[in-house]
Amino acid sequence: MAKKRLGISSFDLQIKFKDKDEAYKYAKRLIEHIRYVCKVKTKNGWSAEAMVCISNIKGNSCFVRYEHNGKRGRPRKIKEYYSNKVNVDWHIHILLVSMPMYAFRDEIKNYIDNRWGVRIDKNTYKKNTNIRKAEYFIDQADKLLFCNCNNTGEERIPKGYSLKDLYKAYMNMMTAKNYNAIENIDKRLEAEDKYYNILKFYWNLSKKEDKKMVDKFIEKVKKDKISAEYERLRNNKVQKNEIVRRRRDLINSGY
Repeated sequence: MAKKRLGISSFDLQIKFKDKDEAYKYAKRLIEHIRYVCKVKTKNGWSAEAMVCISNIKGNSCFVRYEHNGKRGRPRKIKEYYSNKVNVDWHIHILLVSMPMYAFRDEIKNYIDNRWGVRIDKNTYKKNTNIRKAEYFIDQADKLLFCNCNNTGEERIPKGYSLKDLYKAYMNMMTAKNYNAIENIDKRLEAEDKYYNILKFYWNLSKKEDKKMVDKFIEKVKKDKISAEYERLRNNKVQKNEIVRRRRDLINSGY
């Protein structure tokens, strides 16, 4: 039996919701289910944390930061758009960090299949996911829900390294880039260092899968190059043979 390990999974659900309230309702139910699974399977060593993104914006069209207005209290989140705002139907993205990795991912898939009445295909969840997917989710999110459930007594996510901590560090980094790019470079670098320190922890969770994916890509490139070279040589040979045939035909015709 394979040893349980901490790993990252993501779901790009192709389910469209009629409005934000409906999407939020389903996202809350999902968070509750994750907590329930962790509770009933504590003896089996199951734990998980999740970030659930509710959005109606195409993720690669914008990025987020906090507003600096000099007022006390929670800062307001602002979306900056690269060009025009790209609206889409309300939908949900899920980032799951769990032990076990694959079995918990399948548990979420089965829950959505059976409880939401929508069967999701294999393209919905990603076998090869790394933590940079979180930035794509955060940038487009209208609302984010988090949970961190571990009743095993074993530390798996160090204090200050949760997905919620990652989110806060990312927002602070993006804000510092906007407001402190020149005036206070030290503050900007401090925010970047904190974010990338948390990012490194999650990056290490998927490095084996990342290497397999890169190796597979390189192998495909090599095969494509070999195939292209073979095709080039074959075409050259065909052209040379055609020239030889034409010369032979000319000689035989008496010219």
